[in-house]
Amino acid sequence: MGEPSTRRLAPEERKALLVAAAEETFATRGYTQAGLAEVATLAGVSKTLLYHYFPDGRPELYREVMERLVGEVVEAVQAAVRAPTTTERRLSALVTTVIDYFDERPDAYRLLILEPWGSGDPGVVAQAIAARARLAGELNGLLASAGQPLPVTMAGSAAALGALFHVCELRNAGQLDRDEAVESAHAFVHAGLVALALV
Repeated sequence: MGEPSTRRLAPEERKALLVAAAEETFATRGYTQAGLAEVATLAGVSKTLLYHYFPDGRPELYREVMERLVGEVVEAVQAAVRAPTTTERRLSALVTTVIDYFDERPDAYRLLILEPWGSGDPGVVAQAIAARARLAGELNGLLASAGQPLPVTMAGSAAALGALFHVCELRNAGQLDRDEAVESAHAFVHAGLVALALV
C-alpha cells in the first residue's frame, strides 16, 4: 500500500484504502488467517481507526471486499449482455467475460467463490449467495426472452453459472489454458441452455 499520506483523507478515501488493504490481506492469508492488525498496518492506520470504519471487524470488512469485487464482475457482465446483438452472442460474451475476469483476477475468484463458504460466518456466506444471485440475475435477464417459465430460467442460469465457476476454478488451478477454458465453457453452457430451450 506504500507510505501513509501526510494529507488528511476524506472518510470515503480512507474507507477505500482500508478495503484495498483488506483485499490484499485476505487474498494473501485467507479469511480465517487474516488479522485486522495486518490490515491496519498495510493501510497505515491504527486498529482503532479500522474499527471506527468497520465496527463488526473482519466479517464486515470481508463483506465490503466482496461487495466491491462483485460490483466489478457484474459491471463487466452487464457490458457483455447489454450489447445490441443476438442472445447467443451475448451469452458467449458473458461466458468469455466471466472467465477473463477471474483469469485476470484469480484472487477475486478465491475471495468471492471459494473463501466465503469456509468462513464460518453466516453474514459472509449470505453475501456470497447474494453475489451469485446478482450474477444469476444478469443471466436470467438475458434468457428471459426465450419465454420459458421462471423456474426453468432460474434453474438454467444456476446450472450455467455453476459450470462456469468450475471451469474458472480449473483455469485458475492451471489445468486448462485460457482458450480451452473458454471453448469448453461455451460448449457446455450453450448445450445445456439449448436443451432447456433457453437459447
